[in-house]
Amino acid sequence: MVVNGRPMKRMKRRVTADLYDFLCFPSADDHPRRPFGAKVKSFLTEYALCPPPASLIPHLLTWQMSFRVGDLTEGLDSAPAVVSLDVVEEDVARSRSVYCDQCRVVGWSGHPVCSKRYHFIIKADGNSIGGYSKTCTCCGDVLYLSESRCKTCNHITTTDDIEEWIYNQLEDTTHLLHGVIHANGYGHLLRVNGREGGSRVLSGCHIMNFWDRLCKTLGVRKISVMDVSKKYGLEYRLLHAITNGHPWYGNWGYEFGAGSFALTVNAYKEAVETLASQSLSQFVTQGQKPNTRLQEVILFYQSLSDRELVNTKDLFYFLMSLIRITHNYSTKVDSSSKNQHTFKPKIPPLWSRNDIQRVEEAMLRVLRAVSGSNWVSLRALRGAVCKVASPDVLDHCLKYLRGKSTVDEMIVVARCNPDSGSCEYRLVSHALFCLLTILGEMPH
Repeated sequence: MVVNGRPMKRMKRRVTADLYDFLCFPSADDHPRRPFGAKVKSFLTEYALCPPPASLIPHLLTWQMSFRVGDLTEGLDSAPAVVSLDVVEEDVARSRSVYCDQCRVVGWSGHPVCSKRYHFIIKADGNSIGGYSKTCTCCGDVLYLSESRCKTCNHITTTDDIEEWIYNQLEDTTHLLHGVIHANGYGHLLRVNGREGGSRVLSGCHIMNFWDRLCKTLGVRKISVMDVSKKYGLEYRLLHAITNGHPWYGNWGYEFGAGSFALTVNAYKEAVETLASQSLSQFVTQGQKPNTRLQEVILFYQSLSDRELVNTKDLFYFLMSLIRITHNYSTKVDSSSKNQHTFKPKIPPLWSRNDIQRVEEAMLRVLRAVSGSNWVSLRALRGAVCKVASPDVLDHCLKYLRGKSTVDEMIVVARCNPDSGSCEYRLVSHALFCLLTILGEMPH
């Protein structure tokens, strides 16, 4: 909200009973068929905190809405999770950029220039753009937008400084959501950042569901998005297209519009189909040669799957499902472990904690040196570190070695060799540890 005169009081975050739920707002009720310009004005009047009659920056009016996120809480005091949506109404005639670069890229440069454009922004830090305060450009201290002089360094904040700050917010790439819609109903989805992008409570699907409902309520005509999404470090537009037949944004009705270097929709579909239908047998069959790392990975996941994995689509679909299961399992384990007492073996008085730690580190180094998925027998492991400490200390550490973790999230697992009957150890990743636990194949 644009501030004029005295500073506005910050909304108390604990009072959330009167806030709309972000996960279902706005409702899917029928709305009268009116143009976007009329709908957005009535929407802001009904739901948003309106700016004062005389604002500091009249051509950048900022409206604010606050939402609770279902029944989610955050922080040590379990305060209700609250997010703020800013709607910046920009007067194009007085804007720094009259022409829209996104329209030029999409091919809408032939549209007449609209008098207004509306930015819908959810900041990553949970604060509002024009609501209450900004940082001093001189000393970095926090001051209200209505304050012309910093109390710390006496720096005088001009209207140009505030305008510069607001424009910097519009160009920020860390927002959880940033969409801009022109007065004619055409717009662009510029930014969506879920949990991997820094969001504490909102996932990418939560944000997209909200944006989709908002566009339908406001009567938006068409929205473009440049798909640069990534998932687990991979190009998600390609990964999702292989597994589901369409990009991630296709879950909300977005379709292929234009590609780089005159790529057509037919060429795009053929490329996706070609990648998805690649047979795994061409990667696995190598005659009498030893298996490569890629072949071992493919064979490993084929052995885990209940159904036959024939092509790359089957493989990546199975991998993505395992990642989701593992992520959900890890979240449940982390939340439940906070309320559980962790068992710590009692150290005899003749040994120091440093003795135990030195032996454990030596054993972990031995296991780390073993390549691939090879197991190390108890006898071999004990012999490799026999000079580090006394036999009693070694036996104590071997007894409690299973379940120990390294700094890079590798975990020690143990099993009883079915042929020799001896105990064996190896290191596995945290994700594989969770996966084997879920599938009930964790060695004991």
